[in-house]
Order: sequence, then C-alpha cells, then structure tokens
Amino acid sequence: MSYKIAVVGDQETVTGFALAGATYVHIHATREETLAKLSEFFASGEIGLVLITHRIAEELGLDFRWMSRAKRLLPLVLRIPDKTGYVPKVDELREIIRRTVGAGIMVRKEGS
Repeated sequence: MSYKIAVVGDQETVTGFALAGATYVHIHATREETLAKLSEFFASGEIGLVLITHRIAEELGLDFRWMSRAKRLLPLVLRIPDKTGYVPKVDELREIIRRTVGAGIMVRKEGS
C-alpha cells in the first residue's frame, strides 16, 4: 500500500509542501479546526506521515500530545520548522531514531 503525506502549518509552509506533492494539507487558522483536521488525518488509513510545524504543535499543546499518543502506529507525526526557522531544544527526528534503533547517531564535520 502506498501511504500519503499530510501537512499542517502556516500558508507558506503548506503551499510549499503542496507544490512538492503532499496529498493532504491544512492551513492553521483556529485551534479547534486544526485539532479536528488532525483527528481526521489520524483516523485515515491512507496517511502514513503527518508533518506539523513546531509552532503550531506547541500552540495546540496538551491536546495535540494526547492525540499523538492515542493514535495508531501510523501515521508517523513529525514536527518541522516553519518559515522562521524555529529549532526546538530536542531534535525530534534524532530522538525517534534513537528510540527505534536503540543508539544515538553522532554527526560530525568532515575532517574533525
């Protein structure tokens, strides 16, 4: 089965991913509307990856975290930076890999 990608974010982020081929997109306007759309994405059997900007995930707070934990194995939820380049304290993708593989991945500059 081929899974689809869903993106939740600001206008510019969502537009960029839609142009790149994301199947499902949602432009964040209100908290309630975005939580309802995320619930649809999580219930869909054809979505394998949900990309959401860090700022919106933080704005949704505990409701988003509870939804993410209560969902099935798929879709995988990954927070991404938005147009402002927001970088969280913890690299979520690195943390997912560490939990899955059981080891950390070290990145170093060439020649170091």
